[in-house]
Amino acid sequence: MSEIIIDRVKKSVGSEIKIFLHNGFRFEGKLTNHDKKYIEILDKVSSAYKIIMIEDIKDLEVKE
Repeated sequence: MSEIIIDRVKKSVGSEIKIFLHNGFRFEGKLTNHDKKYIEILDKVSSAYKIIMIEDIKDLEVKE
């Protein structure tokens, strides 16, 4: 697991992010919470909260 991704997640709570997963799925929304294993985003498309394991993240973009 990339320490860069973990560090960026910690600094980006409240920001708009785009998450790309290893299985090809993509989510876009507001990062609302995180811990050592999971992140929580408010998904733009479904207006629902998504809980995603950090290990499943392949790449992410943070809009500042």
